[in-house]
Amino acid sequence: MTVKSLNDEDKLPIKQLIKAVNRKMDDVLRVVDALNLGRTEVKADGVYRTFNNGDTIKVAEGVFKQRRVSSKRIKLF
Repeated sequence: MTVKSLNDEDKLPIKQLIKAVNRKMDDVLRVVDALNLGRTEVKADGVYRTFNNGDTIKVAEGVFKQRRVSSKRIKLF
């Protein structure tokens, strides 16, 4: 099912939406890996970027405590 207007957006099955997002995410990760931009990871003491060759650099420092999401609503646009 394709969405032709914003009114049809709620009629889209959630499984189909998840598949589409995952497919696009795979494409994004493939490009990031090809360009060797590195993957970003947030840890408790800062933000790190890991590159294809295994090098890890600290991008930002700070305290990043794990937080729980109060609402599970996802806004795509």
